This record gives sequence, C-alpha cells and structure tokens, in this order.
Amino acid sequence: MSLGIELKQLRANKKWTQAFAAREIGIQQSYLSKLENGQFIPSAEVIEKLELCYGKTCLDKYLPSKTLQSTQIKKRLFVSLIMLITGLVMWLCATYEIFYPETYFTYQAKLGDFVAFNVSQHYQGERYIEGDVIYQILGERQVSRIENRFLIVGSTLCILLSVVVAAFSKKHLLIKPLNKV
Repeated sequence: MSLGIELKQLRANKKWTQAFAAREIGIQQSYLSKLENGQFIPSAEVIEKLELCYGKTCLDKYLPSKTLQSTQIKKRLFVSLIMLITGLVMWLCATYEIFYPETYFTYQAKLGDFVAFNVSQHYQGERYIEGDVIYQILGERQVSRIENRFLIVGSTLCILLSVVVAAFSKKHLLIKPLNKV
C-alpha cells in the first residue's frame, strides 16, 4: 500500500474533508492532495505532522532513507582523506627532493694534464676515487626544479580540495546552527 492510499484511508476513517485534514496537519491543501495522489515524497518533518494528526506510527516506513545519504557522506569523507594524504605525501616528496633532487655537486678530476668535471646529484665525499682517477669536490649548487614546484602546487590544491570536500560532506552540521540564529 502506498502512502497516498494510506493517507486517503486515514482521512476517510476520520470523515474529514481534504481542506479540514490539511488544516489539522498544518500543511496546505494542495500539498496534501499531491501527497495523496503520490506526486510528492514527504519529508521527515511532514511525516511527523501526519503521525501527530492521525495518531498512527505506521507512517514511519515512508520516511526517506538516511542510509543512502550517510553512505554518500562516508564516500566523500573517504575521498577527502585520500586527497589529504596524497597532498601531504606530494608535499613531503617535493620538500625533501625525493623524486627531483635540487642539490648538485661538482667534482673535478685530474689525471696528468687531463682535467674533467663531473656533476652529480649524489654527494660522494670531499674526495673519491673511481678507477685511476681521483675526484675532488669543487662545490655544490642548488637548482630549483620546476617539477618540485609543480608538486608543491599540486599538493596544496589537493589539501585545499580535501578540506572543501570534507566541509561540504558535513554541510548539514554547518547549516543547522546558522538557521537557529
């Protein structure tokens, strides 16, 4: 049995007109008519009014399902958490130069009259020997890589987006206090 048919039967049992029933419930007659014809799905607040008026608790089965809404909120919060973790990992990788090192070391090799320079991303000490050649460090330099800047910007966007998604998934908690003011 649908809600509309049940509402019509309850109203007929009390021998009320549609206008009188709408006044007793506290809703407009056109809205009650649409409920009885199955054109609208009532909110939880309207179902509570109907139960108070008709004295029935059997209308609870017509309450909108909160499980769909709660699963959507959980999914949004999960996505928000994944985005936050991804953003933090990206930021750490860019800051600690995990993927794209920014420090380069210049080594000079001398073998008789032969002089060669070697630029390396790895620090190998003040002096190191490779084969017959002795390399000595000349200096180090910092090179700001655009890849790390992209990682930092991307991580910032991920973190901000995760905060926005989390806020909008809990917007019903934010709206209630605003409505009371």
